[in-house]
Amino acid sequence: MLSLWALYVVFFDLTHRKIPNFFSFGAIGLGLAYMSITGQVYYYGQPISSAFWGLAVAFLLTIPGYATKTLGGGDVKLLAAIAVLCGVKVVVASFVLASIGVLAGLVIWWHLTPQLMASGWISVSREGRKQRYIPFGAALALAMCVVILFPEMWGMELWHL
Repeated sequence: MLSLWALYVVFFDLTHRKIPNFFSFGAIGLGLAYMSITGQVYYYGQPISSAFWGLAVAFLLTIPGYATKTLGGGDVKLLAAIAVLCGVKVVVASFVLASIGVLAGLVIWWHLTPQLMASGWISVSREGRKQRYIPFGAALALAMCVVILFPEMWGMELWHL
């Protein structure tokens, strides 16, 4: 279910450059309901404290980016939803993996831009140019999928968070 939710987030962030509040707040609501019924976090049955530590870490990681307008509000809410659904370990691992992925993508784009311009695939025009945003929410959602589908890669059972 988490991966399916994440794929919807990726689709909307890549196509609309927005993450609808319904996805983030809906996930937060479902996560809180699950915690109130079971007494644990949805992913891996971690204690509820893991979700609240995850929220604190999520805000510490995203609020500076939001304040400097390098992250959107949807990215902040998405990481909060990941915290409520998955806990602090997944928040940290997803943020680190998404950041590395975005940086790698930017480096690749930077190296390919001259070849793409020379071949006519892209052109640079100052007129009518819209500001481009990096869909970090899509990177976060994909990173969360990788982290939850392959937890042994990250050694998360050894983390003492």
